[in-house]
Amino acid sequence: MLLFFVVWVSSVVLHPVYVSMTNMEVDTEEGTIDVSIRIFTDDLETVLHNKYNVHGWIGTQSEHRDSRRLLIEYVNERFSIVVNDDKAVELVTDSITIVDDMLWFSMKGAVSQPITSMEVYNRLLTDFFPSQKNLMIVGTGENEREKGFNLDRRNYKVELFL
Repeated sequence: MLLFFVVWVSSVVLHPVYVSMTNMEVDTEEGTIDVSIRIFTDDLETVLHNKYNVHGWIGTQSEHRDSRRLLIEYVNERFSIVVNDDKAVELVTDSITIVDDMLWFSMKGAVSQPITSMEVYNRLLTDFFPSQKNLMIVGTGENEREKGFNLDRRNYKVELFL
């Protein structure tokens, strides 16, 4: 029993879980997309430190003055949406909120036509954590069922036909 406990604790300490959660609501007729992304703040601090050489704890008094701008830049670099096979959606950050140890990005995007298909690319944190999992739920209205996806370093693209 003690051996099992030691092996279990070692596996948790040596192999932490890296995960983000994305919720998307798509209004196919209006051409609008609302995105909410939740990521652990310590994982984002790793990004700030390793990619931008910025130090400072997010959401504290020692937060670096450029942290949020750099995080928005990073998210826009690693998360993107293409609609109707040819139109990249410009995602505008609506808000950034810290709840406990999670950072919530709220973004909005719009196109000038009804949405018939989408390609979503979610490569968040896969450049820093090989075991990163990016869970994503996409809803397309009250009468439609939500679709769920489990994305990772190799499987980072979702194609939807709406």
